[in-house]
Amino acid sequence: MNNFDMYKMILEILAEKNPQDFQELLDDSQRYQTVKDYIASDNINQFLIQDMQKMTIQMINDGLISGIISPLKYVTLIKLNGLTILGFQYLKKLRQRNIKSKLEDILKEKSTPITAESLTKVLSELVFQE
Repeated sequence: MNNFDMYKMILEILAEKNPQDFQELLDDSQRYQTVKDYIASDNINQFLIQDMQKMTIQMINDGLISGIISPLKYVTLIKLNGLTILGFQYLKKLRQRNIKSKLEDILKEKSTPITAESLTKVLSELVFQE
């Protein structure tokens, strides 16, 4: 699953389903075709879970998601309190037509890989540009 689709999916799930923790977010993600395809593939599911966890933590740290991160010895617990106003603004921008190609073009120009951090940075430029 590519980072753009994961980023958008996490924001959509939080806006629509309001999961209370990371496990609920994972459960809700299974209704998305990209997740179903990943699970059906030969890829190891643990990689998807780790990627989603990293992205969710980054989005909390960036202020898009309201949540509490509790790192324990063997696991990191993530309590979710929904999207912030900023998170809703970014989701609104992500739902616009052709935004994916526009973001990819900007990131290519900057020679930057598509990560949660780079998507947040470019989206902030687009959201606050208007």
